[in-house]
Amino acid sequence: MHRTQIVVLLALAAAVPGATAASYFSLGGKPAAAKPCFVAGNAGYQLSAAANARHIVRIDNDAALPHLRMQLVDDPAAAEFVLVDDNDATLACTGVSTVESIRIDAGAAKPDLVVAVSRAPADYKIYLRSKNFDEQDAAALAAVIWQNAGRTGSLRTVAR
Repeated sequence: MHRTQIVVLLALAAAVPGATAASYFSLGGKPAAAKPCFVAGNAGYQLSAAANARHIVRIDNDAALPHLRMQLVDDPAAAEFVLVDDNDATLACTGVSTVESIRIDAGAAKPDLVVAVSRAPADYKIYLRSKNFDEQDAAALAAVIWQNAGRTGSLRTVAR
C-alpha cells in the first residue's frame, strides 16, 4: 500500500467512530433513539430537539401572561399532574398510535405555549420524581397534555 492510502485509512478509522458517536448521542448525552416518552390516555408525548416539533413550549417564569402557571410540589396527592418513573421511559410509547413531539425552546418568539413553573403557588400543581425528565420537561409535557385536553382546567390523566 502507498503511504497516502495508509494515512487515509487511518484518518477514516479515527473519524468514523467519532461521527457515529456524534449522530448517536443527542440531548444530555442520551442515545438519539432513546428520547424520553410519556403516555397519557391513548397518546404519547416525546421530547425532541427537532425544529419541526408539533408543539413548541417556552418556559418563561418572567412572562407577564403565560398560558399556564405551574407549581412544583413535594406531595403527589396535591398535584394535578404526577410524573414518576424509575425505569426506561424510552419504551413507554411502544404500541401507542399517536406520538406528539414537544420542543422546549427558551428563545421561541411565537411558541404554542408559554409556561411559568416554580415553587410559588399556582393554579396547577405538578409532582416530579424521574430519572428521565427534569422540571422543565415535566412542565412542557403537562402543558401540552392540558392544551390537548381542550384547556378544561384538568391535568389529571391516566398514564401508563
